[in-house]
Amino acid sequence: MRKLLACVVLVVFALPVWAQSKEPLRLVSSTPLPGVEGDFDHFGVDVKNNRLYLTGEDHKSVEVFELRSGKHLRSLKGFETPHSILCLPNAHKLMVIDGGPGEVKVFNDQTYEVKDTIKLTVDADSMGYDADKKLLYVDNGGREAKQDYSLLSVIDTNTDKKVADIKVDSNRIEAMAIEKSGPRLFLNDTGKARITVINREKREILGQWPIPDAEQNVPMALDEANHRLFVATRKPSKFIAFDTESGKPVASLPANGRADDMSFDANRNRIYIAAGEGFVDVYQEKDPDHYEAIGKIPTGPVAKIGTFVPELNRYYVAVSAKDKEPARVMIFEVQ
Repeated sequence: MRKLLACVVLVVFALPVWAQSKEPLRLVSSTPLPGVEGDFDHFGVDVKNNRLYLTGEDHKSVEVFELRSGKHLRSLKGFETPHSILCLPNAHKLMVIDGGPGEVKVFNDQTYEVKDTIKLTVDADSMGYDADKKLLYVDNGGREAKQDYSLLSVIDTNTDKKVADIKVDSNRIEAMAIEKSGPRLFLNDTGKARITVINREKREILGQWPIPDAEQNVPMALDEANHRLFVATRKPSKFIAFDTESGKPVASLPANGRADDMSFDANRNRIYIAAGEGFVDVYQEKDPDHYEAIGKIPTGPVAKIGTFVPELNRYYVAVSAKDKEPARVMIFEVQ
């Protein structure tokens, strides 16, 4: 009887240890992409039509997959430097930002025929989408356009027309996040190592928050419920949380190098950062002022592109080709 009780006690105490030791991401599948060379930039997700899109910025293509299985379906050509993708399945539209000519190509998401082209400035890159107002925000211009300022262009996705430009006094701007409960848009001003806050309704800058002791802030994510904005920097590599009410940083943790994509998991209060150093960093929000690193998931060379799909409870990572290893898309289940 004593031996039995001892075993029961051991199991009871071992269970929490096992639960805590589980990796936050479990690899489900990996789809090779032979012949696709160079860096990728961003994913586009269409849950309704079971499609996943990936921009091959060096390969000058958009790769098309089945979202759930990861099966590679086809490669779309005709781009110079594709960067970001917006999927609008209810309008049967796929909008691809092509930085080379500085434009947004609008496709039919069933036939993949080009329906329209929206001209911007050279180096159009990152985007944010206001689903309520049906407005797409695209950063363009800056250093590649040989300008000391950048533009945040506003596109009406109902008409596929540019309706405004917001001038930003910086030669490089990157990822952005849009709040739903108010008019603010948060923008990574990478050229000046700060966050620029924009009023979307007035289309004017509200203020700027400096990044403390770090530069090259590229990816961004928003926890709107807890008034927290997250950025990752490359020099040095950090994960930083800001209070969106005060504009002040509340937490900073080490991260892996060359981060390019960040996702926030609202159900678990987790942050996923895809880092080109070859890992996904996973952080847990203990409370809005305290965070801890709970995972460093190996991926592969230049695996700096990742996206979380909450509807499927999955995280997707694009890995570039290296030596004899082909490029691939890895699908992880969130645990």
